[in-house]
Amino acid sequence: MLQAATAQLHVQVEATPPMAALMSPAVDHDTCIEVLQRLLRIHAGWEEANAARLRALPWPWRPRAPGLRDDLVALGARPGPRFVPAPVAACDAEAWGMLYVIEGSALGGRLIARHLRAYLPEVAAAVRHFETSEDGPGWPAFRQALERALPDAGSRDRAATAAQAMFEHFHGQLAPSLAVAGDAGTVHA
Repeated sequence: MLQAATAQLHVQVEATPPMAALMSPAVDHDTCIEVLQRLLRIHAGWEEANAARLRALPWPWRPRAPGLRDDLVALGARPGPRFVPAPVAACDAEAWGMLYVIEGSALGGRLIARHLRAYLPEVAAAVRHFETSEDGPGWPAFRQALERALPDAGSRDRAATAAQAMFEHFHGQLAPSLAVAGDAGTVHA
């Protein structure tokens, strides 16, 4: 149900200029920094706003913002303090819906990591964020936990709405082109 409810939004996020640049054979160091900075803005505010609820779920949630900061430092960039407003889960079903997007993004991270190893190996060696799918119980275990956590249509509907809001949060930070976003206050090294 969540996959169907978010499919179009997922495609839109993957098609944003920064993500297209990241997956291009011409990917460069600055593009990686830009994407990591945007991801940090996405995760940091969301994690801060939802950490208590996420830690209470029966799932080993791992914050991504600390690792993104470490990756930016490893690439010689300043992480930047800028947070953006983020969706806040009003109930556990909404938290599960948002977590669906976060945990699912780890699968895409594996593809990005493989791409960076092929086209920008020195950056791939320094960046750990895209390798996070290798840690933890994995996607099949998450899907099983999600099914147990959303036993009825009402909880699944709340989760789907929250997952859509999370994809919109990603899209809002990734949609502007790299040049426009850089002019709008993105912190560069």
